[in-house]
Amino acid sequence: MSHENLLAAPRPRGRPRLEGAEDRALDAVIELLEIAPVHDITMERIAERAGLSKITLYRRWPSRLALFIDALLRRVTETQPLDEALAPLPAIANNLATMGRRLNGMNGALARAVLGESLADPEMAHILRDRWLAHRRDAAIRLIGRGQADGSFLAEGEAEELHDMLYGALWYRFLFGVGRFSETVALDFMAKVLRPKPGWQASWTAPD
Repeated sequence: MSHENLLAAPRPRGRPRLEGAEDRALDAVIELLEIAPVHDITMERIAERAGLSKITLYRRWPSRLALFIDALLRRVTETQPLDEALAPLPAIANNLATMGRRLNGMNGALARAVLGESLADPEMAHILRDRWLAHRRDAAIRLIGRGQADGSFLAEGEAEELHDMLYGALWYRFLFGVGRFSETVALDFMAKVLRPKPGWQASWTAPD
């Protein structure tokens, strides 16, 4: 698998592994979101779509929401990269560009499903925040801090505050439908908040 399953329950000792079960279940969630509203996607439908038993799903995920969180994690990891191996400016720009594109499609539908249900389940909200959101937030804050240090970003202030000003505004627009939300808007916000060095667009190529 291309990501770490944060919520999948440990397999009991001695229980045979069903090859590819996690991937099949996560793929099934995405496929069902393309054809059905969120409230109609039950564990039964996911199991049927994946060719698995419901028991197999519950051995790996304690709830439907836990499975949705893992599906969101994989989807975002694959399609909205936040690569700390890159220089700070292209890493943040790539992330924002793909965020502006992908959240207007399937990623957005899955994100709304997960966030909406998490609000009604404090325990799952805690998991979503601490195990998924915090990881990406911390990575972005480190990149912004590195960019300030090497002159890629000219904005002054704490990297954490700059991160929240930038990403918080974009998530607000996405979740509440306030104002426009797109790749162009996301990069414009980056320019206003982080103040990248002049001419940065000439050395940056938007990701596919």
